[in-house]
Amino acid sequence: MNYFASIVLTFLMFGMGLSLRISDFSRVFKLPKAAMIGLVGQLVLLPLLGFALCIFLNLKGIVAIGIMLLTLCPGGVLSNLFTLIGRGDLALSVTMTSISSLVTVFTLPFVLNLTMIYFDDSSIQLSLPFFKTASQIMLITIIPVSIGMFVLHHAPSFAEHSRKWVRLGCNLFLPIVIFGVLVQNQGAWFQDFMKLGALTILLNLLSITLGYTLAKVVSLNTKQTRTLSIEVGAQNAMLGVTIAISPFLINNAQVALIPSIYGITMVVILWLYATVVARFDQKKQNSLTVNE
Repeated sequence: MNYFASIVLTFLMFGMGLSLRISDFSRVFKLPKAAMIGLVGQLVLLPLLGFALCIFLNLKGIVAIGIMLLTLCPGGVLSNLFTLIGRGDLALSVTMTSISSLVTVFTLPFVLNLTMIYFDDSSIQLSLPFFKTASQIMLITIIPVSIGMFVLHHAPSFAEHSRKWVRLGCNLFLPIVIFGVLVQNQGAWFQDFMKLGALTILLNLLSITLGYTLAKVVSLNTKQTRTLSIEVGAQNAMLGVTIAISPFLINNAQVALIPSIYGITMVVILWLYATVVARFDQKKQNSLTVNE
């Protein structure tokens, strides 16, 4: 299961690369305020929020490390889908997802090491070599994304047809990976599901609120505000699971509990959020049409 998770994530990132062009990374210069504020929220303020939550709730050991690992992960490809459903700014969403995936290759191992030392747990390896960890994350994220982009550039028709099948295959296997993680914990997840589920829901609601508040403070438009809410609120739970159970990294299935459960609760919450705001737009548009 540990190696299977890495394979699924690799194909998922390859599928993401099939939708990306170099221009997607340069959009940060076209949307400077929105992109920079969003990235600060996602890469700096979200981990600080996770740390504050752990301190406030007196979380320690495996649970605290799971929370911090999750907040250090970049936004996943699901954030682009929810942005589309919620009628947000898709260009901004793709920009944030792309850049955060690049940056976290280096920030995640450094900050996670500090986290593991602070929330000391004797059952977990307390040291992740920076270069080894960064290279492993790059191997399952940046490299497959780059290959996908290469395929899109040189064989756009093939990429167009392959994209949906790669993502469909990954989406079919993601539940299997999450179920496998839960089984590996021999029922421990079931005993703590209410507690951990409530914790992941709280974290998701707080992260959505963080993105929304940041956007409002700097007076972004409605579409950009929704996008920041979703991007800061949607973390790549699959990457968190893979890092937690990888034999080359943390190698602890219990750490994967938080990102596994979050992967379930996040989809429900963000789908509800995106659907509600989209319906609100539709009602507003219908009202304007009637008044005219």
